[in-house]
Amino acid sequence: MELDLSAVATYEIEKNKIASTGAWLVLLEILYEGLTIRIVNNTEDIEWPAGSGQIWYRFPFRLGEVSEDKAGEIPQFTLRVSNVHRTVGRYLEQYRGGTDATAIIRVVHSKHLDNPKPVIEEYFQAKRANVDAYWVTFTLGPDHNIVRRYPSRRYMKNFCPYGFGDIECGYSGTGGPCNYTLKSCRQLGNSARFGGEPGVPGLPTYI
Repeated sequence: MELDLSAVATYEIEKNKIASTGAWLVLLEILYEGLTIRIVNNTEDIEWPAGSGQIWYRFPFRLGEVSEDKAGEIPQFTLRVSNVHRTVGRYLEQYRGGTDATAIIRVVHSKHLDNPKPVIEEYFQAKRANVDAYWVTFTLGPDHNIVRRYPSRRYMKNFCPYGFGDIECGYSGTGGPCNYTLKSCRQLGNSARFGGEPGVPGLPTYI
């Protein structure tokens, strides 16, 4: 990644001013299953980068402190987004709680919204979420490779991991239901798209 020295210099000058008429703005972007939420902890909406047509809507949220301990646990912190109007809460109901959503936190300066480079940009993953009448509270943690399953799917002899009728399954007929076995896939005439591994020897799951 190239370091944009002009962008860095712009923020350094602003940071070192004794007084400024601008403000540092925290932007929050939440990405999950095609849903994108862009909000800014500000008194008015902003367009960033300027001229891009990308609007960040004023909406209250709070960032907690990063937790640390001596047990070697992966650090986590809370993100609280206002739920007074039930807007974010409805999204969580629609998208099964939002677990594993990606949260991107950026910091920009209100006097330099034409600068497409944020002074800070950090990516996190939502580990869990809780909802009450006032706040939606996400517990965020870093998206570490060490906590990911690898490979991402198990190799199973007689079970297809694809969703019935989705793009990987490819079935577009009127039969069904499918119980995700090779036998069921053959009965539906779709065994060429079976997602299991029938050639795996021995038990149904190969480790």
